[in-house]
Amino acid sequence: MVFKDVRIELTVKQLRQDNSECTSVVFERPINFNYQAGDWIDVDFADTGYMGGKTYSLSSSPTESELAISFREGISPFKRKLQTVQPGEKMYISQYGNDYGFHLRDNKSSVLIAGGIGIAPFRSMLKEMFDMSVKNDVQLIYLNKGDNFLFKDELEEWKRALPNISIEYIVTKELKRKAREKLLLSLIKDITHNYYIAGPEAMVENTEHFLIDNGVNIKDIRIDSFGTY
Repeated sequence: MVFKDVRIELTVKQLRQDNSECTSVVFERPINFNYQAGDWIDVDFADTGYMGGKTYSLSSSPTESELAISFREGISPFKRKLQTVQPGEKMYISQYGNDYGFHLRDNKSSVLIAGGIGIAPFRSMLKEMFDMSVKNDVQLIYLNKGDNFLFKDELEEWKRALPNISIEYIVTKELKRKAREKLLLSLIKDITHNYYIAGPEAMVENTEHFLIDNGVNIKDIRIDSFGTY
């Protein structure tokens, strides 16, 4: 469900540099603001004249007292503004929710395939699993150009606490497409699982086609594409 034409005020709590390429903006969580792990928000400033993408997956979990969006730094006017927000600054949510069914299903095994900053919605899902001690089997396949995997310390902590979570980290910088697909295929244990793909548009599209070509039913695939701006 998507909640449109809302105006929910946000107060910036922290601008956090997560690594050399990625930043998170942490907000105070508005009173009575509820959402599901995997949801996105459209954010804006009071001055709406900044061009660029304004839709971001929530990297925070519904179990946490703060909201957070995490993103790869960019050059659009909106991104440049977002990268310089200060504590106490006001923003607002203009719509939020999820129109792609990008939520983990109870009592069914899932495979999460993240490309770079696509880890953001999966961080939300896995944090919720950790906080709620969910026992579903989840496999995370995390592809990144380099070895600076976002949220890796947290992911490893949750994996140690929940033996039903498995994580594979794949550095793709030196891998050609065929080698990457061969490695991905070796990690797929069951084509009847639910598959979730999040990351840059080309990565998501290529991975979706690859899964379908290897027998995964399209109805078992959910995608979340991240634009570059």
